[in-house]
Amino acid sequence: MKYIHVRFLLLALLFAQTALSQIHYQPYSYEQYQRHMSQIYPDSLTHTAVKPFVGSNMDTRHAITQADTTRSWWHRKLFDEHLIEVVKDDHTFYLDFMPDFIIGGERGTNSKTLWTNTRGAQAGLSINKKFSLYVSFYENQGRLASYIDSTAQRNGNLPGQGFSKNLSTAEYDWMNATANMSYHFSDAVQVAVAYDKLHIGEGYRSVLVSDNPYNFTHARVSGTVGRWQYHSIWAYMNDLRNPRLADVNDPFSTRLGEGIKYGAFQYVDYLASDKVSIGLFHSLIWAQNNQETGGKTNGGLGLNAKYQPWKKYLFYGQLYADDISKFGFGSSSNHRTAFQLGGKTYDLFGVTNLNVTAEYNQAAPYTYQHPNNRINYTSNGEALAHPRGANFREALGIATYRWNRWEVYGQTMYARYGLDPTDTRNVGIDLFKEEITEDGFRIGQGSPNNLFYNELRVSYVMNPKYNLRWEVGLIDRRNKNTVSGDYHHATVFTFGLRSSFRRFQQEY
Repeated sequence: MKYIHVRFLLLALLFAQTALSQIHYQPYSYEQYQRHMSQIYPDSLTHTAVKPFVGSNMDTRHAITQADTTRSWWHRKLFDEHLIEVVKDDHTFYLDFMPDFIIGGERGTNSKTLWTNTRGAQAGLSINKKFSLYVSFYENQGRLASYIDSTAQRNGNLPGQGFSKNLSTAEYDWMNATANMSYHFSDAVQVAVAYDKLHIGEGYRSVLVSDNPYNFTHARVSGTVGRWQYHSIWAYMNDLRNPRLADVNDPFSTRLGEGIKYGAFQYVDYLASDKVSIGLFHSLIWAQNNQETGGKTNGGLGLNAKYQPWKKYLFYGQLYADDISKFGFGSSSNHRTAFQLGGKTYDLFGVTNLNVTAEYNQAAPYTYQHPNNRINYTSNGEALAHPRGANFREALGIATYRWNRWEVYGQTMYARYGLDPTDTRNVGIDLFKEEITEDGFRIGQGSPNNLFYNELRVSYVMNPKYNLRWEVGLIDRRNKNTVSGDYHHATVFTFGLRSSFRRFQQEY
């Protein structure tokens, strides 16, 4: 699997020379999609659960203000246009350089200087509303906050960003690549092949499949027939915790690369009315050369629903059970269930571009685990659903506001979760543990922690086409273990010139 993303990008570029399309791909990040809520959620509901979008859900121009075509070439490229842009009746093409240069500092329990140095590029090509191609590539070096360091060392990779050199020294050096190709045969049949993230749901989080782990290779067949929409997704994923070995009976034998696991995700969405939609979800995970005890496959069932009682207001929810025989609630028995409830609105109080989200998530202990950890609900060593794994409760709020080229992003979050007191105990949060050692099944059991996270970012968007912006950010994170009294506080300040549609989760 090593360098497979590079090979996939080369294949995409070769194929692009022969067939491309006018349908367009929208890189997914919750913040970016918030900008377009009025288009995604018009007066009547449409199918919006599976992201990233490929189609016409959002304006491809990412326009904020009307471009002034009388200005100089340098002005237009810096503020209004793609670096290279070709727009014809039957095809379009664009290419952009994507810098991400950040400096900052962390104070509190730990003190350190922070920085990120990224050089990237993105390209998109389309023809005749049949075929779309999007590719991006980023080469990164950086020094990140200490709480991200601990997560990276525990996972074995940089969370959400993939493999990085120098994990032990926290002087990261990594690359990101994304590729997404799709062909639109008809409204009923569309096919996409991607090395990309996937998110199912309307919320910031998802308890079904989220954009938490790094990109994985997958193929998607989807289509819309009447009020029904279906998605059949088949994934090829890495397993960092179970590498391939030359001699499976000798754990110290030559390592032959990451372990391989597979996923099949089926989602069917039904527009019950102009105000209500209901989606059914099924997941299946299995692994290559799986000879372990505890099962050969791991299945789960889920529900995704949304309700739009009034224009500009949306309520949504999800339910997931990784073992239907253990579906239920309460702490008296092993109920492996996760759920989400949330609501969001745009143009709140009549203020244009003022968007607000409120959301609650929880997962019972051992949800997403499996007696055979080769087929647990993970990809690349990270949770496929919520980044916390399981055994947690979380409440969060997000507000965004845009005025001309100025943007403000604010987030607050509280989470209560339980950690394993010792390496030999399994209280239900570590998805790679197999044997249950506890008698109880209460959320937060084990070594309970309270996490408070607050973030504020202010940006001036120079060019919305490739999200070029000056940005200043402030994070205040406080985590306390209520048993040991261990307390970690981080205040993080950053400033930089950024250009990316990538999502950098920092709430770990």
